[in-house]
Amino acid sequence: MAHARPFALRARRRAAAVVAVIGLLAAAGCGSDSGEPPSAVGTPRAGGSLDILATSDARSLDPFLPSYAAQADGNRMAALYDSLLWTNPVTGSVQPQLAESLNPVEGSGNKIWSLRMRPNLRFTDGTVFDAAAVKINWDTHAVPTTNSRQRDATVGMKSQIGADALELRIILDKPNGNFDRLVARSLSFIASPKAIAEGVDKLAEHPVGAGPFMLAPGGWVKGDHLTLVKNQTYWQGPTKPYLDSITFRYESSGTAAVDRVKKGKADVANVSDAFTLKAARAAGIGIESLALSGGQLLSFDTSGGPTANPDVRRAIVLALSSEEINRRVFGGAGTPARGIFNQATALANPQLSAPENKPQQAAELFAKVTDKGAKPMRIKFIAPKSAAIDELGRYMKETLEKFPGVTLDVETADLSEFVKRSNLADAFDVKVSQLLADDPEPVVYQYLHRGSPGNCCFYGDDAVDRSLDEARNTTDPSRRRAAYTQLQLQLDRDMPLWVYQEAVVAGVFHSGITGVQLCNDGIFLFDRLGKKG
Repeated sequence: MAHARPFALRARRRAAAVVAVIGLLAAAGCGSDSGEPPSAVGTPRAGGSLDILATSDARSLDPFLPSYAAQADGNRMAALYDSLLWTNPVTGSVQPQLAESLNPVEGSGNKIWSLRMRPNLRFTDGTVFDAAAVKINWDTHAVPTTNSRQRDATVGMKSQIGADALELRIILDKPNGNFDRLVARSLSFIASPKAIAEGVDKLAEHPVGAGPFMLAPGGWVKGDHLTLVKNQTYWQGPTKPYLDSITFRYESSGTAAVDRVKKGKADVANVSDAFTLKAARAAGIGIESLALSGGQLLSFDTSGGPTANPDVRRAIVLALSSEEINRRVFGGAGTPARGIFNQATALANPQLSAPENKPQQAAELFAKVTDKGAKPMRIKFIAPKSAAIDELGRYMKETLEKFPGVTLDVETADLSEFVKRSNLADAFDVKVSQLLADDPEPVVYQYLHRGSPGNCCFYGDDAVDRSLDEARNTTDPSRRRAAYTQLQLQLDRDMPLWVYQEAVVAGVFHSGITGVQLCNDGIFLFDRLGKKG
């Protein structure tokens, strides 16, 4: 499980499930103006508190309804529940936390896995945390009426108690050599079975986990803040976590959050757009960044309407320029993407680059699909409201409507309305999306595989599915790279999506903070975070 899989690399100048708006998660409130240079590495002193700025209030505090993305609810989940496993974006490895191990059973062809829990774990209500607790949580995800955002991860999976109370045997309907990655990203937050039995609705406001923090009495004032206090029975012992409490507050502006960190009115933030990261660098605050694959992209509805035609999808992309988008939307601060894989990663093929910015080829395709303008075509573009998105919409409309017979209707909505519409066929032809992947498993698989509930664009292609399946069932880097090369080639031909900006994820922090380490797609490891001595 903990063997290295070199997908994401660390760099001081790195860029980087799908969140369709430029996101930012910031931690704020108690920074000390020590005058010391910021450093992510160090052992914090005991005590103190941090305020954490998030882009929105918590959706829910149970592990079923929230999004596990760092830019959404992932940090709140990690603080309350800790993780069975987490992925290290620096090394590409999967690391155990609450779980002791998760490995495929020898001779099973990666269809049977054994999860072993650490002994003597308990939830904050005193309930034993063993294999049965994990099974109850995973079974609850699978129940349709739970409306779990993670239900997709349970499809084709059965589990049973193994040789003793600490072992869970997982039986998959298809081989998956990277099942540990799926658990780390989608099934890692576990609630007390007793609390689940009392009702998920109650758990949503009264969470019971085994994480480093727990909900303070009266700690959730909706629309204002969420305060969590140290779990005195935390499994790592009385010295962990280092902090006495953390409070999540809400700040939708990335640049405002960076300014608060700079002035010592904020401690830590998670940024996920190039413009905010540039502001953080200019401010001289600490930065711990990740190189993730994916990024900001356009997804096409391939099920109907004009973009069901691959010629239309290709014409749109060939008309656009990632360099021009970077200049107009991001002020030149970002990195134009060459495909779905970050070029700094070992699984990327540096010889491949998605076709774009070829207006003559675009003109030929548009002339073909519109009969030289005689059959006009309207394309509906939807996106969440923001200044950057408005500029993107203006650029796309100006560019595409230069071609005879082509009209682009730009529609923006608040985030909740956008998310609802972007999951409905016929509600859009093109939409803005964001994909943050420390590894293609499970994020890219769920995004593109035929029939996946998380499929981005009602898309299905035999060659894409074959490449994803081949890569899923091996941990050999060369075989994975070969499979993902074939995936990128087919995506470039069929164009169900186009990544125009490399992913940006970074933790930014005040000089008085240390122990900053990010996991998965940018979630903080809360058992390590704290204040300098």
